[in-house]
Amino acid sequence: MLLSAGMLQIRALASRPERSRHPDGHLAEIRLIADICHNLPGADRPRPIGEYDPLVWAWQTSDDFKRSWIRRHLAEAGIGVEFLERAPLPPPAASPETRPTWKRWQLPRDPAAFLAVDSNTFADLVRQAREDVAAFEWFLDHLHPDGQHILRPRRPAETLLRADGPGDLRQYRALVTMNDGTLVVDHPRLRAADVAALPGNLPLLRRLQLAAVPPDRRELDAGRWASRHREENPKCRDQTY
Repeated sequence: MLLSAGMLQIRALASRPERSRHPDGHLAEIRLIADICHNLPGADRPRPIGEYDPLVWAWQTSDDFKRSWIRRHLAEAGIGVEFLERAPLPPPAASPETRPTWKRWQLPRDPAAFLAVDSNTFADLVRQAREDVAAFEWFLDHLHPDGQHILRPRRPAETLLRADGPGDLRQYRALVTMNDGTLVVDHPRLRAADVAALPGNLPLLRRLQLAAVPPDRRELDAGRWASRHREENPKCRDQTY
């Protein structure tokens, strides 16, 4: 419900900027709505024990404007926010694991799918695949200049943020190193032919380690890193990611 409302409102604000309620204008409002909706895909599914609820996290990390947006759209569906106000704080997001541990591991899944790219190659892959690449440039500008980023295709059980296509556009999972050294998860849509043309450059042991790391929904993703970076660096606000 919130995802549908968010997409409709973003489209409306893009075509009718004068309808914005945010004091900084329609682009600021679009960014805030996108922040709310970023982690909501799959939020209506039952959560395994110990995993946080993405809607609760969105509420607890929101400012007054975001909370009023959530409250208004839940109220339209006859839902109060008491359950959000009473919810315990979720565990903090952490950088994704890149190696299994004795307590957290799985049988390696498709180790051949992993490959590493440098920042220039990653940026080129994104630019070749995106029609709205200008909206992504802020993120690309904040990649670590000497970073090594890990790519693999999305697995069937993982959330599909946007349908595949047109052509060979597919969703990938990326472990991306940002300019402050933080490792984050991103889900770029890339052209499969461009990725397939890259050389396999990770040793077998490294690929097995990556493939043996089990999924963890508490990982720090690119959207949350961008929000935190913006809060810690108020002058770095020219971003639309």
